[in-house]
Amino acid sequence: MSLVLKNATVLGKDMSLKKTDIFVEGDRIVDFAMGDEMNLDGMIVMPGLINTHTHAAMTLFRGIAEDVDLNDWLFNYIFPREDKLTEDDVYIGSLAGFMEMVRHGITTFVDMYFHEDAIYQAAKDIGIRGIVARGLADTDGKGERKLHLAEDFAKKHIDDPLVKGGFGPHALYTCSMPYFKDAVDTAKKYSLPLTFHLLESPKERENFKKNGMEAVDFLDSIGAFYERTIIAHGTHLDRKELELISERGSTLSYNPSSNAKLGNGIAPIIQALDLGVNVTFGTDSAASNNALNIFDEMKFGILLQRAKERDPKLIKVEEAIKMATSNAKKALPFDIGSLEAGMLADLIVIDPHDISTIPSDKILSHIVYSFDTPAIKKVMIGGRWIYDEGFITVDEKKVIEDFEKVYTDLNSRI
Repeated sequence: MSLVLKNATVLGKDMSLKKTDIFVEGDRIVDFAMGDEMNLDGMIVMPGLINTHTHAAMTLFRGIAEDVDLNDWLFNYIFPREDKLTEDDVYIGSLAGFMEMVRHGITTFVDMYFHEDAIYQAAKDIGIRGIVARGLADTDGKGERKLHLAEDFAKKHIDDPLVKGGFGPHALYTCSMPYFKDAVDTAKKYSLPLTFHLLESPKERENFKKNGMEAVDFLDSIGAFYERTIIAHGTHLDRKELELISERGSTLSYNPSSNAKLGNGIAPIIQALDLGVNVTFGTDSAASNNALNIFDEMKFGILLQRAKERDPKLIKVEEAIKMATSNAKKALPFDIGSLEAGMLADLIVIDPHDISTIPSDKILSHIVYSFDTPAIKKVMIGGRWIYDEGFITVDEKKVIEDFEKVYTDLNSRI
């Protein structure tokens, strides 16, 4: 399919706004194409946002555990419920999560969970791009089987242009040291993303030191930090550890809302950026956030850093937008994050005259500080319209009805 998006105001890689036409051929942006024309009449077109850490199916757990710490939240509320989840549960929970993301302008995700076939199908049904990283743990004695399943899934979808596999050893407190190394080695074999939770809570460092070494030193010794690595949270990384992560070329996914809600602290993002760490944004799950909205993470994430450092000049809006878009390309096997010839046609169309985006001559500021979802009019992923003032690929009303049925049934099993 060829498409010409005429009279667009395009947000470029250099964060400038330029009035131009966008040419789409198949799933990519090209220099020129002849095809169906759509007049955008000056609408803002920007790259789709990228959510580098999430657990989409956990929309089913939204609101179930408020005002508790991470340990209580995870072991007393989340893990017992996850034990009851079926493949059908994960499908509908993931579909609802992906719909929420698309509505908020997210076109690519990095998910860590289980029942990976169900997550894959949900992503394909709505048409969102992403990485489905099988969540891995061996504390239940089933780790080897889970790793085999993750590897089989990765091999099966290695050539899928939209949704690929990945490997998600959950954390050092749910994976033995030998098992974590096996997961790292397997991810490297396929050159697919490796993602894990690291130093999210204040207690993790001391708990791991019982093994006789620092967590980051162990992970580095097994080669866990490389260009396809996405570290989730990193709330309590120190300067030396950030220097190492920068040297290895790994990516840090900043999840400010989840970290704040669970009382885990504020990640050292200013120091990470100063040291050259590739920083991106993640929402974490709807159980710990409770929204799946990267626009919210940009604003809250910047304000947290400024409040912490007492400096209103930290993290300019241009840098925040790059953290939400182009920075993620480094860790992912997709040509995404900017709107230029050769890149995948993943974009969102924004009304510059929405109540949250006026005055319209300050659009970059509004994208970060005042943006509201109704300003998003259209979402394209891989040259295909997914959202046009409503979902095109799925029946929103039916999904919500199915979700409520699954949620009620799940609660009856707990």
